Amino acid sequence: YEIAAKHLKSCFPNLKIGGPALAGRLSWAEDFLRTMQERNVPIDFFSWHIYCTGPKKIIDMAERIRGLLDKYNYKNAESILNEWNYVRGWTDEFIYSLQTIHGIKGAAFVMSCISEAQKSDAIDMLMYYDTRTSVYNGAFDYYTAKPLKGYYPFYWYGMFYDMEYEIPSENSVENVYTLCGVDKNGKLLAIVTYYTDDDDAANKTVNLDFGKSSNYEIYLLDKEHTNDLVSTTADLTFDMKNQTCILIKEI
Repeated sequence: YEIAAKHLKSCFPNLKIGGPALAGRLSWAEDFLRTMQERNVPIDFFSWHIYCTGPKKIIDMAERIRGLLDKYNYKNAESILNEWNYVRGWTDEFIYSLQTIHGIKGAAFVMSCISEAQKSDAIDMLMYYDTRTSVYNGAFDYYTAKPLKGYYPFYWYGMFYDMEYEIPSENSVENVYTLCGVDKNGKLLAIVTYYTDDDDAANKTVNLDFGKSSNYEIYLLDKEHTNDLVSTTADLTFDMKNQTCILIKEI
């Protein structure tokens, strides 16, 4: 890495040079960063992988990696999670994991992880693995390439690029994840996701208060609905089943 990074930086100083797509122990990452600091080697980004069953593990790992980058004087290096997806286990539970990736639970997992990563200062980018033709592709059907449930978290998140500002929630509820933004006309867009790895978790009642009265289009992504417009309403109280995503769009 030292040879490649120093040579490329000398030839192309504007290129971002980094790595190593860490897929293992943090002790190895610390050894690597310590050695690179001692040898004065540039690192513009540090990339890493994680497979898990919920966003907390992603955020915990991101914070530990951010801590190592800061410790070894790579405070300006981007932390890039460039491979992640749902996996409960690599042996007996691997088939269950693949089935989850392709269904509503996988979609809710993705939306919850995106929502938490958006709020985190420890992650600069994250890249879902995978939207190529593979068993890890929860966004598109393997045979027809038609959108699956897991496509819609990415589609919905893309809408926030049209927002001017992000609005954080004042209160957090366990296993309920939120995103909210406002566009240049003051119109709100929000996503609420109820996700936990416990398939038998009970329903939760979620009440949103945007501090104003208005009408909203409500789109539902759950086991029975796929980005369906289910109502136009001013009522923002929802009885949510586990593994459900709701898009709220002010009109």
